Amino acid sequence: MRSLWFIPLIIVLLVLAGPAQAIVTLSVTVEDTFGNPLPGADVYVDGSHVGRTDGSGIFKHSHAGIDGFNLRVSKSGYQSRTVFVEATERSRTVILSKSTVILTVRVYDEHIAPMKDAVVRVTGPGTDKTDATRSDGKTAFTLDDGETYQVTITALDYSDKHVSVLLSGSNREISAVMERGDRLVFRVFDDETHEPISGAEISIDGDVRGITGDDGVFSYNLRKGFDYLITVKKPEYETHTEREFITGDQQVLSIGMKTAYHTTSVSVFDFERKVVEDADIYLDGVLVTKTDEYGRASLGRLSTGIYLLEIRKSGFESYSQEIAVSEDSIDFIATLTYTPVPVRVLVEDTSHVVIAGAQVYVDEVEKGTTNEQGFLFISLNPGRGYTLTASKDGYYEGGSDLAIPIDGLQHSVTITLEPKPDLVLIGGAVLVLLLIAGGVFIVRKKRRKRGSPRRGKSW
Repeated sequence: MRSLWFIPLIIVLLVLAGPAQAIVTLSVTVEDTFGNPLPGADVYVDGSHVGRTDGSGIFKHSHAGIDGFNLRVSKSGYQSRTVFVEATERSRTVILSKSTVILTVRVYDEHIAPMKDAVVRVTGPGTDKTDATRSDGKTAFTLDDGETYQVTITALDYSDKHVSVLLSGSNREISAVMERGDRLVFRVFDDETHEPISGAEISIDGDVRGITGDDGVFSYNLRKGFDYLITVKKPEYETHTEREFITGDQQVLSIGMKTAYHTTSVSVFDFERKVVEDADIYLDGVLVTKTDEYGRASLGRLSTGIYLLEIRKSGFESYSQEIAVSEDSIDFIATLTYTPVPVRVLVEDTSHVVIAGAQVYVDEVEKGTTNEQGFLFISLNPGRGYTLTASKDGYYEGGSDLAIPIDGLQHSVTITLEPKPDLVLIGGAVLVLLLIAGGVFIVRKKRRKRGSPRRGKSW
C-alpha cells in the first residue's frame, strides 16, 4: 500500500501540466488589395512550408501555442509578405499586393522600320492602359505580374495587330510588324466574257496610279472611309468612271468594262482628189460595202482594234492598209492610184510613111523617141485626157488629144507630121533658074548686037 502513495501526486501534476500544452489553431486568410481571397497561396512558418490556402483563401495552422512565430505568405504574381503571429492568436488576415513587371512593346512598319505614333493599348484584369510609340518604335507599361494581357496596336493606314501576353515573374518585350490595312485590290474584267483585262490604266482622282497585270489585278494603298473618283481606261473598251466610297473592311473593288464600239467611215479619192464612186470596201478580207456618189462608205460599228482595210476598183491599183479604230480615229481617207493603161503612139507623115526618131511629148513632158517602125509605147493613167505631140527635124510639129476612160484597155494614137519644104533644093532650083534666065538674057543680048545695021557718020 505504501508503494501507491505517489499515484495521486502524478495525477495532480498531469492536471496542472495539461493547460500549458493545449493545441492552438490559427486561421490564416489571404486576400488581395481588393479584398478578394487568394487560393493557392503558400504559407510558411519560421521558414518552413506548412501548406496552401484553400479555394476560399484560408489555411488553418495548428501549433502548441507556446511561442509566437514568423508567418510568410507568397503567391505567384504577388509580393510575398511576412508577419509575426503571437502564440495565442486564433486568426490573421494577410493582404498581398500584386508584383509588377515591365512590358515593352516594339512596333515596326512593313519595311521593318521603327514606327512612330502607333497606338498601343493593354487590357487585362483591372488594367486598361494606352500609349503611343516613340521615334524608336517603342513604348513600355508597368503591369501586374502573373496576369494575361491583351495588347492591341493600331496605326493609320495599317491593319490592327492583336497579341496575347502572359507575364510571369520577369520583364517582357514583344515585337509586332504591322501590315498595311489600306491595301485595295482593283480587279478589272471583261463585262461580257468575265476574262481578266490586262494593261488597263487605273486613275484615282485624276492621277494615273498604275496598270493591271496579266491577271487583271492592280493593288494600291488607299485610305479607307473616303470616296474617290475611279477611272479605268483600255483602248478597246469604253472608259469606265465611277465615284466609289471605300469602306473600312473593303479589300477588293471589281470593275467590269464594256467593249467600245465606234461608227467609222472611209472616204476614197484619186490622186487628183476626185471622189471614187462604187469602190469595193473590204475589212479583214470580207466585202462590207461600196462607196457612194460622194466617195464615202460607212464601215459600221467596230470595236476598238486593228483592221485590214482593202479597196478595189477597176482602173485603180488595189489599196491595202491597216487601220487603228478607236474613239480618236473614226474617219479614214484613202487615195487610190490609177492602174496605168498601155498606149501605142504611131508617128507618120502625110503619106503614111512611118517616122523613126520622132520625139513624143505628153502634156509637154517628153516620153521618148519612136522606133524604126515609128512606134513608141507608153503608159498613162486612165480617167482623164492628155495632149500628145511629136516633132522631128524636117517636119512641122503635130499632135493629138487622147481621153483614156477607166476601163483598163489598151489605146492607140497616130500623130501625123507634115514635111517642111527643102530650102536647099528650092534654093538650088532657084539658082539654076536664075542661071538659065541669065544665060538666056545674055544670048539674046548678043543676038541683038549682031543683027543691028551699021550707021555712018553724018557730016
